[in-house]
This record gives sequence, structure tokens and C-alpha cells, in this order.
Amino acid sequence: FPTRRSSDLKYQIDSIQSWPSFEHDGSIYSLSHLDAHEITYKGKKQDYKFVVTYGLHCFAKDATPYNIPLVYEDGREQITICMERYEASKQLRSILANLPNVLLYHTAAEKYFTLHMMNSATGQMEPYKVCIAFYKEKRLLRMHILSAFFVRTGPGAPDVPIPNKSVSLFKVALDTSRIPRNTPGPKEANNQKK
Repeated sequence: FPTRRSSDLKYQIDSIQSWPSFEHDGSIYSLSHLDAHEITYKGKKQDYKFVVTYGLHCFAKDATPYNIPLVYEDGREQITICMERYEASKQLRSILANLPNVLLYHTAAEKYFTLHMMNSATGQMEPYKVCIAFYKEKRLLRMHILSAFFVRTGPGAPDVPIPNKSVSLFKVALDTSRIPRNTPGPKEANNQKK
């Protein structure tokens, strides 16, 4: 894979900010839609600006029917590219823009939500689950998309209720803004190659 250029680094953060493209069967597949970016959510009392980064699990997973014979790596792990996840990942930015209008569910490690969207691999509307770590890094409010996938088992899958309690984006944003400055973020977000 190409090496990272210093011009690719927009933010002083520990996550990959620009994923190199990959090649398969003579075609180049861009991952520029997963470049780090800022998003601002306008609240009634306060606006919240987050720096958003994306993890390897947004476009890779081992042992799926949609894998191609290509392993991709970040600074933490090596995983096979999943074309179903890759195609769906192109919708993530527009999905995140709508975050104030969805309920987030809380687990110990992350917040997540599901929505129904078209799966281009199956031609069906299916529940799509997006898992997000909210944290603070060097005074920046951060969202790291840990993973995003069509959910077929467990909470959020068809006919499986979500047991976790829901919370609004603005409650999460307020809580995140109150995190002390030197609190470490999730290990998954520290994914740059050393």
C-alpha cells in the first residue's frame, strides 16, 4: 500500500485520516469517502463539532460471502476486504449527517444505531448497524466509526429487539465535551501504522 504523506494529516490525532485505495481484478477502489472530516451538529443551546474517522471494520471483515482475496491492514490488524461493507460504507457520511434524528443505543464500549437501507449486494432493504466511539482527543470532540455492517444476528437484526437504552446525540455530545482532557480514547482508534 502507498505510504502516508504528511499532507494527508489534517488533524493531530492518532487515527488513520486517509485510507489508501485498493486494487482488485484490474479496478481501483477508492476509500476517500472514509477520509477524516469534521461534522457540526447544531443544538438548541450549543453546537458540537466532531472530527470523524473511520475504522477498518467499515469495509473489511473476514469470512463473509462478499470477501475478495485481498487483505487490508491498519496499525492494529489485518482483515479481508468485504465488498458488501465497502459498498455500504459509501453512505456513511450522509448517514452521520442525520445523526441528530436517530436514537443511539449505549453499551459499555460504544454507541450504536441501526437504520434500514438498501444493500446493493442483495438488492434488499436491510438493517444497517453503525458502531461509534465518542471521545475527546487533544481538546477535539471525536467520533471514530468502529464498524458498520448489515446486521443479521444480535441486537438490531430483523425481529431481534435492542435491549440497551437509547440516548440522543446531543446528550452524548454534552457528555463527551465534559470528558477530562487526558482521558485515553478507544484502542481501536489508535490505528495508524507505526
